[in-house]
Amino acid sequence: LHVVKLLIIFTVLLVLSQCGKDNLDSTDILIPEGKGHTSLSTYNFFEGNVADLIPNAEAGVLPYDLNMPLFSDYALKKRYIYVPPGVSIPFDTTQILDLPVGSVLIKHFYYRDASGIEDYVETRLLIRKNDGWQAETYEWNDEQTEATRTVIGGTRTMTAMVNGQTETFNYLIPNVNQCKNCHADDGEIEPIGPAIHNLNKSYDYSSGTANQIDRWISDGILENTSLSNIPAWPGMNHPTASLTSKARAYLAVNCSSCHRLEGSAANSGLYLEYDNQDSLSLGFWKMPVAAGGGSGGLTYVIKPSVADESILLYRMISDEVDERMPEIGRALSHEEGISLIRDWIDSQ
Repeated sequence: LHVVKLLIIFTVLLVLSQCGKDNLDSTDILIPEGKGHTSLSTYNFFEGNVADLIPNAEAGVLPYDLNMPLFSDYALKKRYIYVPPGVSIPFDTTQILDLPVGSVLIKHFYYRDASGIEDYVETRLLIRKNDGWQAETYEWNDEQTEATRTVIGGTRTMTAMVNGQTETFNYLIPNVNQCKNCHADDGEIEPIGPAIHNLNKSYDYSSGTANQIDRWISDGILENTSLSNIPAWPGMNHPTASLTSKARAYLAVNCSSCHRLEGSAANSGLYLEYDNQDSLSLGFWKMPVAAGGGSGGLTYVIKPSVADESILLYRMISDEVDERMPEIGRALSHEEGISLIRDWIDSQ
């Protein structure tokens, strides 16, 4: 009799569990309380086949782009944001936007071969929890049908078209600690890209082209603003922006997550935020604190008018693991970024 009762209870629980699943709305975004789901598709960020990367618009998943993106070995990227219903992001032009609890930033990394076929590598999530941001990384399988959670990361040998040339290199899929290396803010994980200055641009949505700030406000995921002139960083190829503006935006995105007072490289005394106006902490005539061999035998971080005698440029160019900057996230040198920073230093 006791066994029969247990079987009845088990059957009832099973039925209730299945009913709960059946009652889930197809637009529900499923954020786990603890560690991330095993499979990317479980979150329901994308409609239909997860590999199609069609954002679940009904649930509020929205694609976006940046004026000045972070360089990652010439990887192409698709970005999406999810903000839970009923809450919005405070409008703030002084720092990275403070997304509410339950928000998710999704960044998908891929390459195209010579024939235009996309090769998915990884999809990274930043999930805003009650106690801060949680980083999750998903590696795509060889069949390109699903991405699976990885904690340890690893490297993948990639062959991709870069500036018309075929390049073969080791692409790094970061582990959790490596995520913290770049996303550190006083030791805690923080996003890098979503700042008003970097988001203020037009985007070709499925419903038509619109300014991203306007769209976020109209969708209710960003608070309204009384500003009549919203600031915007220029992109690398902005036709009218000054060389200094483009160079400072590039350094802010690619370097200042570490090189700022709250970053992991704070002890260097080199602070590369866009608004920093102190020439010495920006690197001008600054001798390095402890560059060692990473200085390339050079004396100053930035030697005005002489880019090729500047440690900053030397470390951008170097492919040596102990010298290159950024320390992780690149095996290839960013030729366009190097050219921009060289021109900027030479113009000083």
